[in-house]
Amino acid sequence: MPSRCWLTEQLDGALTRVQAGGVTPTIDMPRFCAELEAMDFEHPRPLQQMLHWSIERMEHGIVQMSNPRYFACSSGANFPAQCADRIIGAFNPQLASSASSPVPVAIESHTIRAVARRAAHGRERHRAFRHGGSRRTIRRSSAH
Repeated sequence: MPSRCWLTEQLDGALTRVQAGGVTPTIDMPRFCAELEAMDFEHPRPLQQMLHWSIERMEHGIVQMSNPRYFACSSGANFPAQCADRIIGAFNPQLASSASSPVPVAIESHTIRAVARRAAHGRERHRAFRHGGSRRTIRRSSAH
């Protein structure tokens, strides 16, 4: 089992390499897809090996927004959203449950209703939330 220090060291090393490297993805997608297809979950793999594999693929398989040469394709208007994302990432509320996260769920519902009103969507609304790198999207209609 890898230690927390090992993972921190791996992530620190990856961040250093990302900041020194290019911004755009460099991964060989056909090779990656073949590797991914081979992971059938039929046979266990060592955790440390899978963590290393995942970190390496993330280093080469996404636009590196933490790279100092990355220039966002949007204006500074997204800064409030970035702040909100940091808050959510720090607290990691479980937005699927109002019993465990009543305040974040209420804030999310209020915000979605307000945006839906401004976009003239009336009572139908879409619920999307992201935290800690995960994304869940739920479509729902409300009679409220």
